[in-house]
Amino acid sequence: MAEAIILPIAKSILGKIGSFTGDSVISSVSEELKAAKSAEKDLNKIADKLTAICAVLHDAEEKKYSNEAMKVWLRDLKRVVYDIDDLLDEVAFDALQRRVNEGRFRRKLRYYLSSSNPIIFSFHVSHKIRDLCEQLEHIVAKKNDFGLTESPVEYSTADIRNPFDRSSYVHVPDVMGREEAKQDVIRRLGRVNGVSELSVLPIVGMGGIGKTTLAKLVYHDVQLFDLKLWVCVSDTFRIPKIIEDILKDGTGDSTPNQEMCILVRKLHSLLSGKKYLLVLDDVWVEEFGKWKELKDVLAVGNPGSVLLITTRNSKVASITQTFESYDLDSLPIDVCWSMFKQLAFKDEVEEAKYPNLCEIGRSIVKKCHGIPLVVNTLASLLRSVREEQEWQRINDMESFPALKQQYGNVLPLLKLSYDKLPSHLKPCFAHMSLYVKDTPFTSNIVSHMWSALGLLPLDKRNKDVDGFGYSYIREMTSMFLVEESNVHIVGLLCESKMHDLLHDLAVNIMAEELVVVTLDKMTGLDQARHVVWGYDNLKEEQFPTELLRAKRARSFRFGYIMKHVSMSFLEGIISNLSCLRVLGLGSLWFEELPKSIGNLKHLRYLDLSCNPIMKSLPNTICNLLNLEVFNIGGCEQLKELPRDIHQLQSLKLFIVTTCQESLVNTKLNELSSLQSLHFHSCKSLISLWDSDNIGLLNSLKCLSIVDCPKLTSLIKGMKYLVNLQILDIRNCEELDMNKGEALQGLQSLRALQVSNVKMASLPNDIQSAATSLQYLCISHCEGLVELPEWLHCFTSLEEFEIEDCPNVLGLPKCISQINSLQRLIIKGCPNLSKRCDVPDGEDYPLIQHIPIFVLDCVTFTANQSH
Repeated sequence: MAEAIILPIAKSILGKIGSFTGDSVISSVSEELKAAKSAEKDLNKIADKLTAICAVLHDAEEKKYSNEAMKVWLRDLKRVVYDIDDLLDEVAFDALQRRVNEGRFRRKLRYYLSSSNPIIFSFHVSHKIRDLCEQLEHIVAKKNDFGLTESPVEYSTADIRNPFDRSSYVHVPDVMGREEAKQDVIRRLGRVNGVSELSVLPIVGMGGIGKTTLAKLVYHDVQLFDLKLWVCVSDTFRIPKIIEDILKDGTGDSTPNQEMCILVRKLHSLLSGKKYLLVLDDVWVEEFGKWKELKDVLAVGNPGSVLLITTRNSKVASITQTFESYDLDSLPIDVCWSMFKQLAFKDEVEEAKYPNLCEIGRSIVKKCHGIPLVVNTLASLLRSVREEQEWQRINDMESFPALKQQYGNVLPLLKLSYDKLPSHLKPCFAHMSLYVKDTPFTSNIVSHMWSALGLLPLDKRNKDVDGFGYSYIREMTSMFLVEESNVHIVGLLCESKMHDLLHDLAVNIMAEELVVVTLDKMTGLDQARHVVWGYDNLKEEQFPTELLRAKRARSFRFGYIMKHVSMSFLEGIISNLSCLRVLGLGSLWFEELPKSIGNLKHLRYLDLSCNPIMKSLPNTICNLLNLEVFNIGGCEQLKELPRDIHQLQSLKLFIVTTCQESLVNTKLNELSSLQSLHFHSCKSLISLWDSDNIGLLNSLKCLSIVDCPKLTSLIKGMKYLVNLQILDIRNCEELDMNKGEALQGLQSLRALQVSNVKMASLPNDIQSAATSLQYLCISHCEGLVELPEWLHCFTSLEEFEIEDCPNVLGLPKCISQINSLQRLIIKGCPNLSKRCDVPDGEDYPLIQHIPIFVLDCVTFTANQSH
């Protein structure tokens, strides 16, 4: 807890105090504090005390498990550190507010007549800082009673390690030792061919044994079905959500917040007349009635259809199976050793160089009891360690003997990798527990949540938040703390999720900081700083008074889609949880947001997405001067953006859906801190800006325009977006990419995705990105006939995808000159498929140098091709 929770907040406070001479807002804070007489002196004392505290936090973390007094001391310390951070946040907000009010007489008058009057506020600040300083001094005085050992404090993470330096995950095959199990399951599936009843085959085994991996192998290799579908179920068994996920996997369409009868009709349309395989991963339901209800809804396919289930629970298997479940055994020792040594050693030469480590490693592998997750985690941990003492320490751990009896004993072993994380990654890993199990997350979204909670270094939050998020996720992936990415644009963006055991580990680390509550379960709220609401129907519910005990909470999120929520419930959250940094109301249904939302002065992350009935937003939302993330994507009834949206000068990520035809009068181009701007499903949008003026959008790194069918032109001044790295344009049918010079001058562009637009040829203007572009994807462009001969100018291009462009005749000869190209994907392009056929296609010699070539979903490597 200490390193994951107290340390990042303490470092943030030290950064704020130490940089009062920095930007204009912090300078205003400095003047405010100087006016508060003794406040500046007390702040320096606080900085000194926090520095001393940070130096012993690592030792305190180790000793808290055996010392109850240490736990109490850390809890008191955490409370004071949070209070100091809240106070500095209030001072910074007050300075921001005064800057916004400059030149506006009425606002200035209201401000001076309010409790925020500088004289009153300075008096309040002075006394509050003095009080907190005394509390901290009292806590520090107790530090010596515990005999804590100091360790160096890391203040800067300027040089983030390249995740590919630890490339262990690259060298290990996806699966080892499961070929026989895969063939066995496929044979069982074949036996039900022609069986009229919907068959159910559970794969049963302990956590980390490889059930999901086996199911994936079967899913990809089995050829017995007309349709294959994959859904992750996890802890909460909700039939509407399961159907929504089936439809999304089967059709690609998202169907949130639809009535059950509509969902069932769409499901039957998808499944009827087909023999299908549906994988339900990670099932926990033990109530036969619920299971039968789902199975009855699914029983519409042709004979031979199968549900393949993965579960840890043998009771789940017994109530679901229609024939004997497949009990997945642990991996043989020799297979585990092969996995271990490929991760722990760079090559066979290094393996031979350390015979003693090999001997200890074999002993460790034997104690892993054939659990792949444990083998991978420990081997990855030891990859950079060559001291025999450390290998032996792990070999002697007490957790090993109990592994065979109870999967829960895996956690202490997995925690070894967490313990070895650098200090900047520990809080980020722990706070990923705020996502419910099996929820996928993208690096660009989770990084902004980390920033909102103060987990990123202060000097990095105003820079490339997306870039830091990507680096952090990839580094955790390299240590097997996060699963390998399903979606990955190298160097820019990835989508991943956590294994459920590692999610349990993150929850365990957060301890009392995090609570999951429902109407029937509201315990542990007094110490909670993060609240996740479980599943309930809140349409008629009032705000429960028990939640008042969580008044210091920093985040409140709804873990599941719950549709309607009452106005009084929302008002209760907003009015009583005044310290919130993160408020997640995505996929909730409410017609209006309380005006009191503008009082959440600490709020940095606001998610209102996918609300189908909200038509307007209160302009008070523009009082959230600290807001960094604002997500109103998928709110398709929203008539217009708030009038003073340009006041949100801290905004970094903005996801927009609006019914407006034009954004000319919104002053969006005055959002000077904006790094990512996404327009999604703006069905009426015709134009963005009419002039070349991009205003203050010089920090913009990502621009996404998706499902805007009436949009006719891009921003005319695109060439002035000198820092733009990602441009994503999809399903804008009226947008002519060959008209104008919209793509001219984008010299920093690294990724370009274009889909379903008017485009006869690749725009010449894109040559501006010749030396920077790394990823290019063109899809669903029926008007595209040929690719240009100047394509070889893209000297940094690493991945090129062209999909569903049926009229493209062939590849340009110059593609053979793009030596940087690592991956080429061609799909749904009949002319190209014929000309690039391996190995006899006419154009194949032009691309045989490319390491990975995917042709109509079949992957060829350079060696295989030859």
